[in-house]
Amino acid sequence: MSEIKKAIADTKQWVEQEKVWDDSLYMTKPTIDVPSPLAGEGARRAGEGTPHPAPPPSRNEPGLGALVELRGARSSARGEGTSGVKTTELKALYEKYKDCTRCRLGFTRIKIVFGVGNPDSKVLFIGEGPGYEEDRRGEPFVGKSGQLLDKMMAAIGLSRQTNAYIANIVKCHPMTNPQTPEARGNDRPPSPDEVATCSPILLQQIAIIQPRAIMTLGSPSTKMVLHTRDAITGLRGKIVPFDVDYFYPPITDMEELQINVETRETLRRTHVIPTYHPAALLRNPNLKPESWSDLKLLRDILARQS
Repeated sequence: MSEIKKAIADTKQWVEQEKVWDDSLYMTKPTIDVPSPLAGEGARRAGEGTPHPAPPPSRNEPGLGALVELRGARSSARGEGTSGVKTTELKALYEKYKDCTRCRLGFTRIKIVFGVGNPDSKVLFIGEGPGYEEDRRGEPFVGKSGQLLDKMMAAIGLSRQTNAYIANIVKCHPMTNPQTPEARGNDRPPSPDEVATCSPILLQQIAIIQPRAIMTLGSPSTKMVLHTRDAITGLRGKIVPFDVDYFYPPITDMEELQINVETRETLRRTHVIPTYHPAALLRNPNLKPESWSDLKLLRDILARQS
């Protein structure tokens, strides 16, 4: 009987997933042998899903992430003082760091990738760093991984245009070979020293946005936000309190990390939900059931706090 119940539960989860992520690029085989009603349609769409077209890169053009972030905030800023304040503070933060060269990544980037979304969002998605497309657009998650992230967010009623914010632990493109910036597949995870140098920008974004929940995407961002060396496979599926006192010590000489009591107490109630990076799901779609479970955890947290 228990095996039958498990089979029913597995099938229900699989069908639920395919209803919200109905593109063959993201299809997953069910955990039991169940014929998929979407298989034929999915096969016809195999290979679709090209990245958003990128405009010609310009090192002098302002990062589009900051501009989109302001567009996404305007609707909620009307009549809501906190949104207007957050928008202003994020804009000032962007202006402060838009020409940053505090680490080597700043010397090879095309555009700084600050963040995108509604500053008054209850949820913050954090990735590891910009890639080829993001470096040219100035906006996080705009390639195939970004398309999948948009689908993931839409599945639980979220969108970068309205009620979510997206950022990375580093703001510039980490390249395997900085001498060939035009080469695709030239991405790498940020190094520990790059994360240590750049993460105060993210921490200031967190202090401004004050999200109710943070979803970390992949190992690098999860390790940074949870200050751990453990792999994502052992951390996902859990809800972890955000360690506000670790990142913003009550006594610190770093002005960027000094926060008031109200902000500290708000962030003390923030939950962190680690999950796989969308790129990992593209490489291995069989991880999707676990990722969907993580998204439902996030959805439930937001529902309880609404």
